[in-house]
Amino acid sequence: ATSGDVDAFGPLLANAAYERGFHAAKRKAFVADGSATNWGVWRKYFSHYTPILDFVHALMYVYAAAMAGRSANEGWSHYRDWAQWLWSGDVDRLLTALQGRQQELGIPEKNEKGTPRAQVASSLGYLTNQRERMKYNEYRKKGLPITSSPMESTVKQINRRIKGTEKFWSDGA
Repeated sequence: ATSGDVDAFGPLLANAAYERGFHAAKRKAFVADGSATNWGVWRKYFSHYTPILDFVHALMYVYAAAMAGRSANEGWSHYRDWAQWLWSGDVDRLLTALQGRQQELGIPEKNEKGTPRAQVASSLGYLTNQRERMKYNEYRKKGLPITSSPMESTVKQINRRIKGTEKFWSDGA
């Protein structure tokens, strides 16, 4: 880890992966959220790994779009369908449904935030930009991970132990 920027982190991550022998694995996956910074690291150091958008991140955007401007029951019905399409790799069908929902609500005004149409536009943009990294049915068949949740959970546990309000480090942790 580093407190430096991505230019410092990328080489550290690549070196750590090499030291652990990841380069020799038959199957390699790079799982990340939709941040352009993450995908810049993938392009520069891990382009020979399968790029995968973290399923939980994609699912959050699907949920937000399904619920935007709808009652809980109506939104949940759409969410169930859309989540299943995402899980099964039917991303085109999902994006078509989101485009239809955007047409129903209208295009948000520039800088519009917090409205159903702005939420759907945000989800649609995010998922469209990540489209090629959401082939979850293929990834599962290949035995690849589709979420970074175990790692994120570990980082949170370490942070709680090291960065708690009752912790004091005079010489570093």
